[in-house]
Amino acid sequence: MNFSKPGHNKRVFAFLLDYLIACGIGRLLSFSGVIIYGLIWAACILFKDFYNGRSIGKMCASLQVINEEGKPANFTQTVMRNIFMIIPFFPLIEYFVMAQDSEGRRIGDQVAKTRVMDLQPEVKDNIYLLFSLGCLILIFLLWVVLKK
Repeated sequence: MNFSKPGHNKRVFAFLLDYLIACGIGRLLSFSGVIIYGLIWAACILFKDFYNGRSIGKMCASLQVINEEGKPANFTQTVMRNIFMIIPFFPLIEYFVMAQDSEGRRIGDQVAKTRVMDLQPEVKDNIYLLFSLGCLILIFLLWVVLKK
């Protein structure tokens, strides 16, 4: 199997977009307060890659979660790899682990025996840095607006 490791910027953009979507869905569906919002947000993050190993963020960045056989990760693998992403501040640890790993695998990938494959390696990784900054600005603006 010909594996293409994605750049860090693509992975960060995909996560930030998924995070933004999870926050939006959580906000729209949580009429009862913070606890319901947190549960909805966590569910969105846990189950985000269930469709053929791809989330909306991964689709936009042309990424896919695959297993050791090179097939799309199954439901259990995607939940197992994403459980670490709902722990406060753990996504930062995951980023540093991913950046140091030769195959770009984070702790969740190592536990679930998965990896992320770049489906369009010809697309430059640098452009996704700008997309990530845009997502960060949107997240900040939503945070400011929704705090009121």
